[in-house]
Amino acid sequence: ESRQQRLPAFFLVPSDSIRVQSSVAATGGIHLGRMFQALAGLVGAAALALQYYLLLDRLGGDALAATLRFFSYFTLLSNSFGTAALLLAAFAPASAMGQFFHKPAVRTAAALYLIIVGVVYHIILASQWEPKGLQLVADIILHSVIPAAMCIDWLSLTPKHGLRFSMIPPWLLMPLGFGAWALTLGAFTGFYPYSFIDAGALGYGRVALNMGFLIGAFALTGALLIIVGRIVPGPK
Repeated sequence: ESRQQRLPAFFLVPSDSIRVQSSVAATGGIHLGRMFQALAGLVGAAALALQYYLLLDRLGGDALAATLRFFSYFTLLSNSFGTAALLLAAFAPASAMGQFFHKPAVRTAAALYLIIVGVVYHIILASQWEPKGLQLVADIILHSVIPAAMCIDWLSLTPKHGLRFSMIPPWLLMPLGFGAWALTLGAFTGFYPYSFIDAGALGYGRVALNMGFLIGAFALTGALLIIVGRIVPGPK
């Protein structure tokens, strides 16, 4: 006779009740996760809109120049990508775009890009300028808050089953494409978004070396994320 059978009925918990409690706990976790994604995504969207406004103001209201400048920063491209991933997960997870951004490879790419954004900014770029006022607000959100939020989302809310090292080369297409775009734009306009790819000041040889190191950093960080994903696979 089992121990459960020997216990008074008062102490027995029906199996249906256990299943309901587990379901409620899981649902509560999903709701908290969606709330976090919604809040982080809305903060990211607000910071991106603020940064566009600041660029527009700095460039005398020239919308074309501001738009080109906006899409010339890897920080803004990566934050746009990460913010879209967060907002779609919160508000439209069943949509076609929501399903696309739910893929482990896509969300891992978003985390990868924003990790590099945060690390490169704080190690190399932060000492090169002193933002103030609204620019400081946008700077903190785009270089610290959203990268941190995306890391939390990736660790806690992103399923990481099926991540493979073969995914690393496709992840490198965005930084490689950005490098080609930034150098092409710089060649025609003289504007380079970051000091380490300023071909006018450094020459193309040094810029190629810097880009090589940076692409290597993307590849290494991507590999580390895959390893971590196998240790902490996240929700199924």
